[in-house]
Amino acid sequence: MSGIKLGCLNCFKYITLNYLLFIFHFLLFCFFLTRIPFFKQSGIGSKTLIVLFSIKIAAGFGYAFFYQLPAYHANSDTYRFFNYSLAETDVLINNPFNFFKDIFSSGYSSTSNLFIAENSYWNDLKSNIIIKLLAICNVFSFKNYYINIIFFNFFFLFGIVGMYRIVQHLFVDKKWLLLGVLFFIPSCLFWCSGIHKDGLIVSAIGMLFWYFQQCLNKGFSLKKSLAIILLMLLLFSLRNYVCFALIIAFAAWFVAEKTKKTIATFSVIYVGGIILFFASSYMHTSINFPQYIVTKQQEFKQLSGGSLVETKNLAPTVQSFIVYFPQAIGITFFQPSIFQTKNKSYLPAIAENIGILFLLLGVIFYRKKTNKNSILLTTILFFALTILIITGYTVSFSGAIVRYKSIYLPFLLMYILYWISIPNKVLRKLK
Repeated sequence: MSGIKLGCLNCFKYITLNYLLFIFHFLLFCFFLTRIPFFKQSGIGSKTLIVLFSIKIAAGFGYAFFYQLPAYHANSDTYRFFNYSLAETDVLINNPFNFFKDIFSSGYSSTSNLFIAENSYWNDLKSNIIIKLLAICNVFSFKNYYINIIFFNFFFLFGIVGMYRIVQHLFVDKKWLLLGVLFFIPSCLFWCSGIHKDGLIVSAIGMLFWYFQQCLNKGFSLKKSLAIILLMLLLFSLRNYVCFALIIAFAAWFVAEKTKKTIATFSVIYVGGIILFFASSYMHTSINFPQYIVTKQQEFKQLSGGSLVETKNLAPTVQSFIVYFPQAIGITFFQPSIFQTKNKSYLPAIAENIGILFLLLGVIFYRKKTNKNSILLTTILFFALTILIITGYTVSFSGAIVRYKSIYLPFLLMYILYWISIPNKVLRKLK
């Protein structure tokens, strides 16, 4: 009996210690939110930021509990990353040089093509970044997965707040609606609050928009240029095609700001981008972008799962991409479909799709009475649509579609929200 009592006492001490550590870290990062100038100058307010931060942490817990379910745990990346990070933390403590050197080393005979998914240093890098970041967090969290959720969501918050800061002047009467779009879209809140790369991708994109606007407004300095380069490298490592899409969007943004000809600039640059996309197959075999999209589609089709969407097979030709385009749009904006309600986990995503359609109707019937467009919001729209269409071409599982497009829905909805004229009586209630 004494052994059982001792075991229970040790278990109680362990649980109590972890609770206290969690509370300590939570309060510490809440304190940071009230002191770091980037957050203090956001215009959101410290109390509101802490509430939003808490909601994201709660969503991170929901993400963790979801992947503890027997049906999902075995193939869960989040727990696989964490388990790998435990050994990496020991390497960091005992041999920091090897820990960081390992990021740039490959276990393969060559680093391989940038765009292949198997036996490639570049493909492994996106997982290694998460594992290394977790390993560093483990030092301070004492290898506690749930405390690491606090660390990750603190990192995620930078990009979201950065986006809010650069667009808030366009939503003077819609502050709370803007915060809702940035923080409370169900799929984005879920997927971008867990320990995975999705939240880091959102944060990197948001901070890149923030720094690039700062450069356009105040000039390119060494510090801001270096920040942009490092964030681009991070984004390239996590999801390379997003980096390419953002470079094109920024190029159009830069030229449009200089010429003040938004529609003409974006039309020319994006048509040129499409031409270069298909012409890449004639430049070099390693940068055959159409074949890359075809390969990604084939890789998804080879996966197992109960939410496969029957699609045509793409070919790396202009004609094949044109023929497939309506299906790509349908996959992106209408999957999961309303006929998949038997799977209750899809209900929030189905509601999102319906909500977007209603918002588009809102633009038609309650359109803002102005012809003035925003170059910044046009950049956001073109970037979001580019990635969403690529998602439609490559992803063929409803569950995966929800995750992949969740990152970019806030960007699309910001543009839609801007053009909706909200009745004054509704705005007064939201203030």
